[in-house]
Amino acid sequence: MKKNPHQNQPTKKYIHHQSSIKMNKKIYSSTDRVMDNVPYPPVHLLTIKEIFGTSDKPNLQLLLQHLEAEGRLELDAALTIMIRGRELTAREPNLLEIGTPITIVGDIHGQFFDMLKMFEKGGDIASNRYLFLGDYVDRGQFSVEVVLYLWAIKITYPDTFFLLRGNHECRNLTVYFTFKDECLLKLGDLFYEECMKSFDCLPIAALVQGQLFCIHGCISPEIRYIREVTDINRIIEPPTKGPLCDILWADPTDGYDNEKLEQRSEMYTHNGPRGCSYNVSYKAMCKFLDDNDLLCVIRAHQVQSAGCKMYKKHEKTLFPTLVTIFSAPNYCEVYKNRGAILRYDGSVMHVFQYKWVKHPYVLPNFLDAFRWSIPFVLEKVTDMFLAILKFCSDEHDSRLSRRTQIIEKIVHYYASLSDEAEQSLVFGNVLPPISNRLTESRIANKDQIDFQTAQQMDYPNEHLPYNQYRRK
Repeated sequence: MKKNPHQNQPTKKYIHHQSSIKMNKKIYSSTDRVMDNVPYPPVHLLTIKEIFGTSDKPNLQLLLQHLEAEGRLELDAALTIMIRGRELTAREPNLLEIGTPITIVGDIHGQFFDMLKMFEKGGDIASNRYLFLGDYVDRGQFSVEVVLYLWAIKITYPDTFFLLRGNHECRNLTVYFTFKDECLLKLGDLFYEECMKSFDCLPIAALVQGQLFCIHGCISPEIRYIREVTDINRIIEPPTKGPLCDILWADPTDGYDNEKLEQRSEMYTHNGPRGCSYNVSYKAMCKFLDDNDLLCVIRAHQVQSAGCKMYKKHEKTLFPTLVTIFSAPNYCEVYKNRGAILRYDGSVMHVFQYKWVKHPYVLPNFLDAFRWSIPFVLEKVTDMFLAILKFCSDEHDSRLSRRTQIIEKIVHYYASLSDEAEQSLVFGNVLPPISNRLTESRIANKDQIDFQTAQQMDYPNEHLPYNQYRRK
């Protein structure tokens, strides 16, 4: 049979279709940025000379512009900022005494770009007095930038800018969470160690206008009068019990607003969710305020959907006995809470709220794209190997059967790692416990997570972790 010379040859219509696809196909360069409207981060590292020049004060405007653009500093420049800031805070007492008017700021948690929004609400740092209640690091992706900028402001305005210690300013939590990894990535181990020394030197409480007692956590059963705060040795890694632990870790009771003074109840109960310290009752708070002739206790430490919560008023003063302020909006990228700061002029409290702002994207745990994708590659490779083994193996060979079972377990393990890597993009820095896997599987994106769901998923992270620093 004679073969048709035109058989199996492409038609003119097909050739035209293929050529049009090639013409319309967009070619991406391997060297240029896909999003060419997004500028490159600065390659240049800021030096000591550029930041300080011939002055003993840093150039805040230059530093801010550089950090906003995701620029980094030379190690010597970063260490100089931390050391000079530490020298100032080390000379301050445990209990600061500050006047009014003042802006009080709660947790920041590495949310550098949201912190800049906060400064817009709080006013110019050159003409306003600020008090920060701690928790500058962990959970967010820009803790290094937060610390460097705040310490630089402290150097510039040492008499009007004050920093207290939070429970995250310690070795244990910064190893357990993200701050140490961030330091190692951006500046190295020397910078991390200097940060820990600086955190040890931070004051632990403040008295504003003789009326407001400001701390990070809450009051302690071991402190009856505020003058006893001055007797605490603060230049240590915080212990898991005692007055320093309570100042950093304590919380009000869940039923605080429903308590009555005439009720017979314990004033301090064990703080189960934290795994240390106490839950403080309304009765204990009223007694502490009366004994010290105070108006109110201002604290941070707990995320609030509105950024601020004013608790039950004192029966005598009709002023809130306790106020919680939280200044990290959309905490952990999923809470969708507002941030807030508190302005006190000596008689009236003003609360300013603000929403979160967009910031540069960072993969969870500071992974690069290659390391983040490794579980997906391993899962597919082992899956292919398993398919080949099943195809080539004899059903009656017991040895091959055992090998197949082992590889199936490996495939399942890599599949779980892939699932966790994928879910980490949805849940940000909140790591759901195993018991919440059903809840996790029903959530496809961050828009489905509300404040209460985020709290439930984040519950295990509120607990004092095993001592990571000593273990390592």
